[in-house]
Amino acid sequence: MAEDPLNQQAFAQEVEAAAAAGGPNGFAGAEPGHPDFKMPSADEIWKLVESMDGISDAEREELRESIFNPKLPSPEDFMRQYRQPGHSSREYMIFFVMLTLILLVFALFGYKLYKSLTEKELKKQEKLKSKQQKKAKKSN
Repeated sequence: MAEDPLNQQAFAQEVEAAAAAGGPNGFAGAEPGHPDFKMPSADEIWKLVESMDGISDAEREELRESIFNPKLPSPEDFMRQYRQPGHSSREYMIFFVMLTLILLVFALFGYKLYKSLTEKELKKQEKLKSKQQKKAKKSN
């Protein structure tokens, strides 16, 4: 039906005729969103499809299947439709590599700070020890 320009033109004319016969915005009844709006049932939609001229039996059967047994979209179909894919494993890998590098930098600075403080403490103890040895030599 999508590749057939004659059917497309006939369908467009039928839609225009239905819109002209309808209310102010082309709706025969209450508009969607209005409190009195009622969605048509599957049987009502099927009756409209049966009354359509110019579509083949195969197309009618396809429409019947989609009306009475609708396929619910999967999350993958939803993501594909809106072109917002989920996070890929590559993005997670980059995130973890960056996180690891940041942690390594902090660990390096922490280690250097610890080493520096312990060396200062050792020098201070050695200096104190050498002063005590000098005092001991003087008193002897």
